[in-house]
Amino acid sequence: MSIWTTRRPHREVSLRVWPVIVGLALGLALAVPQRSVASPTDPQTVEEVVGAVQGTYKGVNTLRAEFTQTAKNPLTGIEEKVKGRIALERPRKMRLEMGLPVKEAVVTDGNLQYLYSAESKQVIVQKDLGTASGVTELIENLSNLTTMFDAVLAPPATPAKPFHVVTLKPKKAIGFKSLELTLTKQKYQLHELVVVDQADGVTRMNFTMVRTNVEIPDVEFTFKAPAGVTVVNM
Repeated sequence: MSIWTTRRPHREVSLRVWPVIVGLALGLALAVPQRSVASPTDPQTVEEVVGAVQGTYKGVNTLRAEFTQTAKNPLTGIEEKVKGRIALERPRKMRLEMGLPVKEAVVTDGNLQYLYSAESKQVIVQKDLGTASGVTELIENLSNLTTMFDAVLAPPATPAKPFHVVTLKPKKAIGFKSLELTLTKQKYQLHELVVVDQADGVTRMNFTMVRTNVEIPDVEFTFKAPAGVTVVNM
């Protein structure tokens, strides 16, 4: 059973992989590296970039960010833009909301995952965090990105830009075909995320107001269904 409308298949696919996409991209800051990887001031390889990200954020426990998401339907060519916000706490807590007032949300306290759709007036509660899309595996294993993905570092742009661009293609099916991360140089802050899903839909997320090690109340990682919303336990 799905909380997402069947009339908009691309949007359904995009929303289903939210936890994977954002948990992977922003979870870079929350992953606990198995070992510190030394990297030059200006990394030249994808391994050096990933190592630098891990070294930079190994002490980060929480993260907040705002973003603008633009999704293009491959069948109609129509683009849809919406603003959102996210909060993460290591190792597996997350709250992601889309729209104001909130139209969709993905919330997890590390044990239960809540998938909310205002349009469908439903919230699905899952006991197995991210079972269908590999969320748990992704977030817990971000220190080994190159073992889970074929990673390619884009060559330097001309003229030079202050970003590293890394493209990741999963080695096994986890809900999307490719993921492109744009990170600022030196600070390794997530600037942009581009996702190509299994239906060849393209979702672009531009991040702002990225803050790390800020206090996040536990209540933000719980979800209370609004009045008139049906709760479905899976």
